Amino acid sequence: RAREEAEQIQKEEEEHEARRIALEEASRRARDEAAERLRKEEEEREAKRRRAREAAERLRKEEEEREAKRIAQEEASRRAREQAERLQQENEDREEIQKEEEEHEARRIALEEASRRA
Repeated sequence: RAREEAEQIQKEEEEHEARRIALEEASRRARDEAAERLRKEEEEREAKRRRAREAAERLRKEEEEREAKRIAQEEASRRAREQAERLQQENEDREEIQKEEEEHEARRIALEEASRRA
């Protein structure tokens, strides 16, 4: 019986570790995909900025300054939103891992208590 309980604890620990690793891998993949999307978006933005600069050279200086300010504000807002979304996702991932670790620890303690009583 004690051996069965020990095997059960070991099995649960292995399952917990597998879930933790899977969550970390999913989080890493999400960060990698987000970084790749950001890199591509930055390349696209750079191409757009290059075209905007060429067009702005033909415009009056006042119009060029207004457009540059508008683009900078939009970019800052978008970057701030993306960073907030990334941080929230990472926080949710950490909370999920913490929750699973706490649940696992509670089960382990309960099994140890049951094993001591048996």
